[in-house]
Parts: sequence; structure tokens; C-alpha cells
Amino acid sequence: MKRPFGKSIGLSLMTLTLLASPLMTTTPVDAASSYKEKQQQNQQQQSKQREALSQKNNQLSKAQQQVYALDQQINGLTLQVVENQKKIDENTKQIARLEDKIEKLQKKIEKQEKMLGDRLAVRQSKADNAPLLEAVFGAKDVGDMISRFNAFNTIAESDASLLKDYESNKKELAAAKEELKQTRQNLIEDRNVLKKKQRELKQEKQKRTALLKRLTSQKKKIESSILSLKEASAQLKAQEAAEKAAARAAKAAAAKAAKQSAPASVSQASTKVISKAKGKFIKPAQGSVSQGMGAASGGNGYAYHNGTDFAGPLNSPVVASASGTVILASSGGPYGNHVYISHNIDGKTYTTVYAHMNALNVKQGQQVKQGQQIGVLGSTGNSTGPHLHFEIHDGGYQYDANGRTNELDPESFF
Repeated sequence: MKRPFGKSIGLSLMTLTLLASPLMTTTPVDAASSYKEKQQQNQQQQSKQREALSQKNNQLSKAQQQVYALDQQINGLTLQVVENQKKIDENTKQIARLEDKIEKLQKKIEKQEKMLGDRLAVRQSKADNAPLLEAVFGAKDVGDMISRFNAFNTIAESDASLLKDYESNKKELAAAKEELKQTRQNLIEDRNVLKKKQRELKQEKQKRTALLKRLTSQKKKIESSILSLKEASAQLKAQEAAEKAAARAAKAAAAKAAKQSAPASVSQASTKVISKAKGKFIKPAQGSVSQGMGAASGGNGYAYHNGTDFAGPLNSPVVASASGTVILASSGGPYGNHVYISHNIDGKTYTTVYAHMNALNVKQGQQVKQGQQIGVLGSTGNSTGPHLHFEIHDGGYQYDANGRTNELDPESFF
């Protein structure tokens, strides 16, 4: 999913409706009463997704065979086009040679006819018999007259060689004209064949391109789904560990805060939490807000933007908004290079998310202080411009592309 400048998309964990697998359904994180149940749900989904991946791999394997077959057809058609073009080139050259040959033969024959006509005129003036007169006055043209005198054996021995060469040239001229006619016909046929093969070649290439594009898209979607599930599982484990540690430090206060927020609606609970944690978080990056939290058009794959985007200088520092434990430091997926940090503030657990960074300075399990640099601002993952996508969650990380879950508006804390 492409994103406009300064926009970001949250990585779906347990509530993600996976792009590549219509066979899967998902359960919101809070629907499970314990991390164990959440992990069981995750494992079940991973199992279904691996099965879907296996089916998809079989489909891809068969489709790849189609691609190989298309490649062979394309190679065969390409060779046919090359050979056909060679024939056309050779026929074109042969036509030029024949036209030149015919022109030379015609000039030569015209010259020979004049010479023979002159010789016959001389011979006729010395002869006095009816056959010769008939040959002269009955002939249709010079060539016909020569043929008649030849029949009467009236041409002298010295003219025989010239006459023989003349007749040979006329035969050669006729053969050349016939060959020229056939070669021109072959050229027309070869050009028609070439056009047909070129159309077939274009069609096969279009089929191959479309098939490869479809395969690539399917593969990316299913790989993204597997990555999301694995990352969700790792995040759940890290979140559980961080929250247990925080709970041991302030068990009583956490229990009291949970009871107070339990019956409230999302908006009411958010108001209470923000009031309690006001001033506890700092702005994580330089730059102005390019998109706030709230409803979105859905054109970028989500109908609700679950955080705040800061459009700042490329490679400028990104800092921890509050002290806490890094529960995830990873790369890849819609978030690109991203970090999750778990915080315990006055007995209450929060989770912050920092996405699309160019590089990370921390690793999972590391303790960080408020204001400590954790990475640099960038444009990795589903992002088309340098910015930091920042989220604050009341408790553990949750996500729904179509609406609000437990996100808190970051701008309310600064």
C-alpha cells in the first residue's frame, strides 16, 4: 500500500486482516483475557497462514511453469521473427539485383536488335527472292524479322554468333522477370508472416508480464502476512515481560488504575489517562505535525490514522518520549525500521511506537531514558517522505485499520 507524503500505516498485529489470505479471520487483542490466550490465537493464525502459504506456493510453482512455457514460446517467436526478417532482407536485395540485371539485359537486347536489323537490311539489299521480301514485310517487329530470316538460313555465318547471343539474352530476360515476380510475391508473404509473428510475440510478452506481476504481488502479500504474525508473537512476549516487570514495581497502583478505567468508554478512559500522564511524554522528533490522529479517507489502506506524523529533516534524531523498556526494535513491513517502548508511569502501563526510521540505535530489552536517541528520522516502509509516525497506547499495542482501539492522541501530552 502506497502512502502520500507524511502519512503512515500502523502494522496490524492480532487485529490485522491479513492482505494475502482470505481464509484467515482475526481476533482483537483485548478479546483474549491473558497473554497465553493471545499467543495461542497467534499460533493458530500462524498455522492457518502457513497452510495458506503452502497452497499459495503450489499455485506459484504451477504458475512459474506457465512462465517458463511462455518464455519458450517467446524465444521461439523471437527466432522466427529474426529468420523472417533475414528472408525479407535477402528478398529485398534479390529484387534490387534482378531489377538491375533486367535493365542491363533490356539495354543489351535493344542494342543487339539494332545491330541485327542493320545487318538484315544489308543482306536484304543483296537478295532478290520472295521469301526474303516476305520476311521483311511480313514481320511484326525486328525480333520477328530476325526469327524469320533465321528460319530461311539467310543470315551469314558471321552473324550467327550475334543472333545466338541475342536469343540467349531474351530467354535470360524472361527468366529474370519471372524470378522478380515470384520474389516480390515471396516478399509480400514474408512481410505478412512477420507482422503476424510480431503480434504474437507482443501478446505473449504481455501475458508473461501480467503473470509475473500477479505472482510478485501475491508473494509480497503473503510474506507480509507471515512477517506480521511473527512480529506480533514477538511483540506479545516482549510486552508481557515488560508489563510483568512494571506490575511488580507498582502492583497496587496498576490494579487501581485498571479498575478505574475498566467501566469507561474509550474516549472517557482516554481523557482520564491523558489527564494523569499530562506532561509525562515529550515530543519524539523535530518538525511540524503533517497528519494528526483521526479519521482517514481509506485510500491508503486504513480508515483511521492511529498516531501523529512529524515531518522533519531526514536523519534528524528520534528520541524516547518517556523512559521505559524497548520491547521491539525491528525492520521491514509497513512500519519499516520501527521501535516499541513499554513505559510505567505512576503505576500505569503505556506503549509508544516510532515508525519509518532510517536507522535504529537501540535493541530489544534495552532500558532507555526520556530524551535518549533511539534512531534517526527517515522514510522506510510504507512511506513516501521523511517523517516519524508516533503512537501512544493505553496499555499494550493494539491496532484496527477501521477505527480507534486503545490509542491516545500524542498531541494531548506535549
